[in-house]
Amino acid sequence: MLEYLSKYAQKAYREISAIIQNPGFLFSNDPALSKREASYNYCYIHGFNRLIKNKRISKEKLLDALLFIENNIENYLKNHYTNKKFIFYLNADTLVPAFTITVVSFYKDREIMESMNLEELIDWYEENAYFDGLRILESFEEESEEQIETEYPSSTRSYVKLIET
Repeated sequence: MLEYLSKYAQKAYREISAIIQNPGFLFSNDPALSKREASYNYCYIHGFNRLIKNKRISKEKLLDALLFIENNIENYLKNHYTNKKFIFYLNADTLVPAFTITVVSFYKDREIMESMNLEELIDWYEENAYFDGLRILESFEEESEEQIETEYPSSTRSYVKLIET
C-alpha cells in the first residue's frame, strides 16, 4: 500500500507514514483523562482530498489505505500493550475536509459512539466534503439556525473499532 501511495499520493503517503512509523500514542490508566488522550492521539489526513475531488483514486484504493492504517495501528497496540482495550476512531469531517484518526483507552463505563461501515463512510465523505471551502454567509444575523443547519448539516461521521490486545 505504501508503495502505491508513494507513487500516486505523496501527501497522503507522508501523512500515513508518519502515523504508522512513529505513532507516539500516549495512554493513561485514568478514565478521567480520556479527553486528553483523544486530543493527544489525534491525527489529520488531508492527502486524499485532491485525489478524491478529481476522481483520481478509486474507492477500493482509498478503502485499502484506510484499512492499512487501522491494521498498522492495531499491530502497534498489540506489540506494545497486553490485556488492554482501545477504541480506534476514523472520522470523516466534511467541513475541514479531512479524515482524522483518534485512539483512546477503553474503560467499561465508556460508551462507544455510533459507527458507520467504512465503505459507507468513504461514500458519504466523497459526496459531502467541502473541497472548495465553505460559502461565507454575508449576513449571519439574518440567517436562521435552521437555514444554517440545512446549508451545513452534520459534518462528521465515524468508523469505530474496539481493539483488544
